[in-house]
Amino acid sequence: AAPRAPSPLAPSDSTVSIGSSSLSPPISSLPDVGQDIVSSISVGAQPKAGLSSDGGLLCPICNEEMLNRHIDDNHQELPAEEQDEVKTWFNKQVLKAKRFQPLSLINQKLRGLEVFESNESVQPQQQIASPAPGKSQEVHVDPEELITKIHWQRPTGHDRCTDPTCGKNLGPMNGSINCRKCGRLFCEEHTMYQMKLSRSANHEPVRGVWARVCETCYKSRDGYNDHAGVSNDCTSAFTEIRRTRVERQKLEVSRLEKRLTKLTKLLVDPPEKPNGSLLSPVTQLTGQNNQRKAIEQSVVPWEDDDSVAKCPFCQQEFGTWTFRRHHCRICGRVVCADLQTGCSSEVSLDVAPPSHQPAEKPPPATGHVKLGIRMCQDCNHTIFSGRDFDASLETKPTDQRSYETLRQFERGIRQLLPSFHRALLALQPDKLETGEVDLSKRPPTRAQIQEAGKIRKRLIDSFGKYGIAAKRIRDLPTHSPTQQRLQTAIYSYASTFLHVNMLPLKSLPQLLRNSSSRSARSTPHLSVHSASSGLRHTELAESDTASQAASEASTVVSQLETVEKGLREGLAVLEEQRFMVEEMLRAATRARRFEEISALNRNMDELEAEIQALKSKISGVEAKWEGVYRDGIAS
Repeated sequence: AAPRAPSPLAPSDSTVSIGSSSLSPPISSLPDVGQDIVSSISVGAQPKAGLSSDGGLLCPICNEEMLNRHIDDNHQELPAEEQDEVKTWFNKQVLKAKRFQPLSLINQKLRGLEVFESNESVQPQQQIASPAPGKSQEVHVDPEELITKIHWQRPTGHDRCTDPTCGKNLGPMNGSINCRKCGRLFCEEHTMYQMKLSRSANHEPVRGVWARVCETCYKSRDGYNDHAGVSNDCTSAFTEIRRTRVERQKLEVSRLEKRLTKLTKLLVDPPEKPNGSLLSPVTQLTGQNNQRKAIEQSVVPWEDDDSVAKCPFCQQEFGTWTFRRHHCRICGRVVCADLQTGCSSEVSLDVAPPSHQPAEKPPPATGHVKLGIRMCQDCNHTIFSGRDFDASLETKPTDQRSYETLRQFERGIRQLLPSFHRALLALQPDKLETGEVDLSKRPPTRAQIQEAGKIRKRLIDSFGKYGIAAKRIRDLPTHSPTQQRLQTAIYSYASTFLHVNMLPLKSLPQLLRNSSSRSARSTPHLSVHSASSGLRHTELAESDTASQAASEASTVVSQLETVEKGLREGLAVLEEQRFMVEEMLRAATRARRFEEISALNRNMDELEAEIQALKSKISGVEAKWEGVYRDGIAS
């Protein structure tokens, strides 16, 4: 047989046509192969090739009609490779045709994806194709969807966007869209909002339809700024539920308290014993006439021992002697007395003795009768939980008491500081316009100096107590890191308060020294006029005496200030050197220069020793300061 010419219809040249309505019958669930190929396949390179005049398929090899019969007659003896090629091509086309959907179905799916409605008129009726030819079904649209356009602004051709921040020219580039609610013209950018409108273009969130509106109408609608949302207040229902439970709890507490009160009264003032008989000693020995047990059982009936095999709380089995049964004197239940589980315990009560105390029973020295009553953990909690809670509110922990003491010292210091500042202002000299000290002003009197010294001493004592209280709070033992941070924060605040408010205290000795020097300079000038008035001479003599006493008192203070200043400056220099050595040590450690590390470590030890020595000296100076103010030298 002659070699067959290559087929002009290569598999890659075929395309799928979904636009022809004549070749696209209604889609079915599983159409046959021939019908699917006829309705879905066409050749892209040759639009009419492969199709006969009556719409049938042509042979892709010989372009002959009657494809199936032609293949059976002429191509049944093809080699296996060519037959596989033809079958493969047909299978590919069938699968490709099945993969695509008809255009009508695609249009139906894309019809509801329009984000905004168009600015054109709405079609009141829609035609939907029905399976029966020649018939159509009319669907009437809800009148609520027909939003009125009477209020729309008419375009003039040179309109601008109504938004005050825009002002763009409206046209094909920027768009020209009417807001469906207010009717004004906007550009595309400023009508990107939607809200539900009624047929009269009013906001209708329930029955309205989505319409395109401007930003102003969107944000001015009702409920836009309601950030709270829908709320349902259930407080009354919860209050009612809580009230019933609280009332039930109060009734239970009252019932158990009445039992406890009745039991304590009977135990403190038991009823009279019956007349004795000959068998009374025997009955007492056998325990059949135990008065206390009878009194306790008269308040509440006890549960039978044999009916309870385990403790109702810890579920431990009772034994004969090793694990005994006990009865709660309030509810009568059988419980154990294990100290580890705490199922029941002896509650010690101080009961007031009765007013008609018998003569043979003298009243106790304390005025109360001590009773031990066994209670289960439920009764104990029910009776005493409220009282324990109230007592816990009244009891203040150690840190709270220390903090209240600290605040009390702080309030006292803040009340004294204004008086001390006024005393300092009275002692300060006036200055002239040239900046020099006015020597004509009278020096401070002895009473003013003594008053300032007294206030200063009181402040020093208050600051000392304030610092002790702050250190006590810092050093309180605690196992909680949160509590430790709280105590450290309180101490930091107290330290800042001390540093800020103790600074004016050092101004008084300096003022006293300055006033003494001014008095010494002004004495010769004032002595010239001493003969004019004896009263003036007396006042000057008193001022000189006060200034001399103040000068002597400030000598020790000035020396201490000089020593403290030198020590603190030396400490600052040493700490700076220590910081530099630490940086060098870290750099040497990173570079692994071990010969330098040893030398730097020795330098660090020497610096630490010197720093500690200076700190001890500074502490000694501070102790001297306290001694000076305590003894009243500076006052």
